Order: sequence, then C-alpha cells, then structure tokens
Amino acid sequence: MPELPEVETIRRGLAKSLVGHKILAVKVLAPKLFIGNPQLIVGQEVLETSRRAKILIIKLSEYFLLTHLKMTGQLIFRPKHGELVIGGHPDKVYDSQLPHKHSHIVIEFDNGTLFFNDLRKFGWMKILTSLDELQGEVAHLGPEYTWPEFTIDYFQAELAKRRITIKQTLLDQTFIAGIGNIYADESLFSAKVNPRRKANDLTKAEVKKLFACIPKVFNLALQHGGTSSRDYRQADGSMGTYLQVANVYKREGLPCQVCGNPIERIKISGRSSHFCPNCQK
Repeated sequence: MPELPEVETIRRGLAKSLVGHKILAVKVLAPKLFIGNPQLIVGQEVLETSRRAKILIIKLSEYFLLTHLKMTGQLIFRPKHGELVIGGHPDKVYDSQLPHKHSHIVIEFDNGTLFFNDLRKFGWMKILTSLDELQGEVAHLGPEYTWPEFTIDYFQAELAKRRITIKQTLLDQTFIAGIGNIYADESLFSAKVNPRRKANDLTKAEVKKLFACIPKVFNLALQHGGTSSRDYRQADGSMGTYLQVANVYKREGLPCQVCGNPIERIKISGRSSHFCPNCQK
C-alpha cells in the first residue's frame, strides 16, 4: 500500500500533468469504486492537487475528487503527447494496452487520459461537493508529521494512553496520519525500539527519540521517491529507491547493517513487522 511518501510523490507528479486542464468525460466501469455522480465533474478544471494522510485530493473548479489506492490501486496518466505518468502499484497483470480489464475508472482530460486500475478492487475515487464535506471526510485523521500540532507533548501524551504495541499505535491513522508498515518499521529501528513493546511502556528518552526519528525517515523516503515494492513506481514512471537505504523493511534474514545480526520478521495483529532483535530492545 502506498504510504505518505508514495502518495506525496504521486501528487507532485500528477500536478505537473493535470493542473490547469479540464475533464471532458468520465467512464466508470466498476461502480462500487466510484462514489458520487461522475457527471458532476465533467467540464471541471483541475486547480491543484493535495494530500491528506494516504488520500490524494484533486481540487476542481467546484468539487473535490479524492483517490485512495489502498493495496493494489494504480493511476496512469496517458498524455496526448509525451510519456506515461505512472503512480501506484504496477503489476505484471497491468502490462497490457490501456484500458484493460483492471481499468475501472477512465477520466478523459483535454490533454490526455487518467486511468484508475485496481487488481483487487479495494481502492476508490470519491466526489465531494464542498470544503465542509472534505473536512468531514478527513476529520478522524491525526496530525501530519509536518504540522505544528505534532509536538513532543502530543506524542508523549498519546503514547501514555495506549496499552497496545507501539507498532499498532504507529499504524493508527487517528494518531499520526500517513504511517504504514514500511515507515513504522523503519522509524522503530531508527529509534532502537522493539515493535512488540507496549506504547505506554516506553521511557521518556525512547519517546523523544522515536518522535525525532519519524520525520527523518519520512524525509529520507521523500528524497528517494518512496519505496519500490512489487514494481511500485513514482508518478514520473521511475523507480522509488527507498528500499536501497531501508534498514529493516524487506530485509528478513539479512544481516543488520548496524550489528550484523539477522533481521527478523514477525506478525503483530496480523501485520508483518521487520526488526533487529539485537538493536531494538
């Protein structure tokens, strides 16, 4: 699933292709994946793109078009002139002429066509008709790591309330928006905290360290264009290179780059967690 760095990378790439252009037609081939009346956005111009947590937000002349790629969603913009713009989870099954059987939503712009592909059909697009609706849609989400509301006091107070594991806590989107499996594992390694630890058992020093590590990990991921997993690509079609610098994610059985001990993978509430049992206590 794309996390904050991947969705932000997609947003930046699509902004270059979509902003200032109009929607000419919308074809919905899998109705359950599109929420709202698609005809509402025909004739609308893209004013800007933004992101909230893992949700891509396209601001139109009058409405908002939201996209969540979930597990296997993919966006491809095919311009009338130039190369494809790709974002999301390209898979070998997608490697055929567009549109194909996994192309569930097709949006024609005056300068090209946007395809929403999804192998497992978990993703969605949604039209919101007002800023109030948009604010309501994302009201449950916690602060972004860049927001002034994301302070050490907030972080420490929230952890103190939670008796679940720190890994589960970091995945809670009502606590911090945008963290998923990859960057939770990487942040915990950077802070030297075992993912099985209870959130409210962390010392003040550990809480402070973890708080500092989260933005460092996110910023490094953004510099590398996100993570390439199962052929995930950035919005310009190039590979995200974060896995080349990852410390634990997808490195099960490989030596820890700090101590040399093998990286382990365990399940915590059904989710894979990668960590170094020697470095992370």
